[in-house]
Amino acid sequence: MSVQTRLYTYEDLRRMPDDGKRYELIGGVIDVAPALARPHQRLVSYLQIIVGSYVLQHQLGELYVAAVDVRLSDHDVVEPDLVFLRQERLHLYNQRGDIQGAPDLVVEVISPSSEKTDPGAKMALYARSGIPEYWLVNPATKQFQGLVLREGQYVEEPLVAGRYRSTVIEGFEIELAALVPWME
Repeated sequence: MSVQTRLYTYEDLRRMPDDGKRYELIGGVIDVAPALARPHQRLVSYLQIIVGSYVLQHQLGELYVAAVDVRLSDHDVVEPDLVFLRQERLHLYNQRGDIQGAPDLVVEVISPSSEKTDPGAKMALYARSGIPEYWLVNPATKQFQGLVLREGQYVEEPLVAGRYRSTVIEGFEIELAALVPWME
């Protein structure tokens, strides 16, 4: 005898308590993560400042910091640490407060509670959903991966002289050595 598991939807997710935890849906299954630790918060804040300033200065779109629901389907709703939408795609962020569809870039800072899902289930979901660029930053290992979607799979973009050049934020480069102090 098999037991059928109920698939949760975005409406179920919206009814979750406001308790400081992050609730996400991957394949209709609720994933709960604790509040973020200080190193995670520091790194997200730094990335928000440098990427957000560049995006604003060049009027390329908008950068959002968690908590923003990204609805990739009714059974797949995530809250990436950072989300970028190009100017011509800002309409995806609706008045209800969720992004409906694939953003241009998502950034995940790996924490102990997400070290399996961010480079695993979430990466697969982001690829299936057609998100063109995905950054994974791991403060524990001090690693940065800039991944670009090619033929339905993420491929790591090589660094040039210790710098990563975004494929979706026109002209933006990030020096990885500058990230290291913010990973501690």
